[in-house]
Amino acid sequence: MIDSLVILGDSLFGSRVSVDDAVADAERLGIDGIVAAPARGRDYVLPAANTRLAEEAAAQPAVRRLVRVDPNQGQAAVAELHRGIDELGCIGVFLNPDEEVFRIQDAEPVVRVAAERGLPVVIAAGVPLRSEPLQILELAQRVPRSQLVLTSGGQINISGLSMVDAWAALEQAPNLAVLSNGEYRQDFLERIVRDLGAERLLFASFAPYYEQAFEVTRIRSARFSVIERDLVMEGNARRLFG
Repeated sequence: MIDSLVILGDSLFGSRVSVDDAVADAERLGIDGIVAAPARGRDYVLPAANTRLAEEAAAQPAVRRLVRVDPNQGQAAVAELHRGIDELGCIGVFLNPDEEVFRIQDAEPVVRVAAERGLPVVIAAGVPLRSEPLQILELAQRVPRSQLVLTSGGQINISGLSMVDAWAALEQAPNLAVLSNGEYRQDFLERIVRDLGAERLLFASFAPYYEQAFEVTRIRSARFSVIERDLVMEGNARRLFG
């Protein structure tokens, strides 16, 4: 079992999860590996956060890392993406339009470079006016060679209305996949696997924003075949994140 998104470090927004604590929690829950992105630190500097996470995770082979960049920084964001891959050994990109305050369409230069490098881009999805499903669909269609992986089933499901947009985006853009965290509609996750294919869904907790133990229970209780469950819980992560 692989948790495809955990946020590690001392966050400006209050959470604090160390690499060692994350690995211990994963082992307790039967999770064999995690894909981690750094928290936005109290110094507001994402390159420093990327470096700190790389140093802290160096002795933990179960932790693979995403480089976190801020598209508001223009070419500096692209340069940090390259540094994250070439110097820090990152295996994907993490974008948070909520905390970095940008529209996901404005991340197109970063997404294009990630596509050229053959790396997936994980996006905190469902943020009103910043990363709603149809905004992400527009980006996915502009950069069809990209692989975009969306948190929370592609939307933050409060009223349920965004589920329609999320489904439309998934149907129209085969380069979109979603993470299972926070999706209380179990039938929505099951429908993705049944109608669009198991390769479009990955298990993730997005801890500490979501409760990791609960997210494990959520995905283990979903009605999948053995083959589908293996893909959702591990195989897709190995394919996308190497």
